[in-house]
Amino acid sequence: MANAKALFFVIVLPAHLKQIKMKVAAASLLLSLSAASAFAPSISTSASLPPATSTQLFERKTFITGNWKLNPQTKAEALELATGIASAVTPDSPCDVALFVPFPFLEPVQKAVGDKLKVGAEMVTPEMQGAFTGGISAPMLQSIGVEWALAGHSERRTINEESDEYINAQCLKLIEQGMSVILCIGETLEEFEKDLVGAVCETQLKKGLAGISAEEMSRVAIACE
Repeated sequence: MANAKALFFVIVLPAHLKQIKMKVAAASLLLSLSAASAFAPSISTSASLPPATSTQLFERKTFITGNWKLNPQTKAEALELATGIASAVTPDSPCDVALFVPFPFLEPVQKAVGDKLKVGAEMVTPEMQGAFTGGISAPMLQSIGVEWALAGHSERRTINEESDEYINAQCLKLIEQGMSVILCIGETLEEFEKDLVGAVCETQLKKGLAGISAEEMSRVAIACE
């Protein structure tokens, strides 16, 4: 299993909060950038505890991301939203920031935000080329400077019926291409009500990360939805 330093987590809003309008969500992100240090774990100085080691989870910098889903509807709106978020990111910001945006907006948003934050894709197909209409490969994304992509988002699992094996193939292909991935895990409402949260998340983690080495985990983040 990968060492703890290699993992970090992205917290995703529960489904009943996802109806908040995009600009309100953006405003919340702007506020969180200034307050992110409040979530950074502190290091205990108790003499009874061993010294901090390089494998401890909290050594990884806080990572705040936003997934735009099927929003907004125009390039102009996308640029307004992206520049508004980027304006809140400074060299002193206590966290890394990334936006996962629809494919048509990837390049213009990248240009708009510059090096203030990362811009990633909302999904990727594991196939490299061929008769896969609508597919987007990792090399296609990489060719326009995209370094990150989501895999296993709850909507892709339920609506598009992407299996754990398919999601694992996405993760492996991104890692193979030298890119990074956010593996999304989480239970459905029905699974939650049946008290299956732990079992579901454990299965999704094990299957989603199959074949990824401890060293490669430095390019993986886990999003708990």
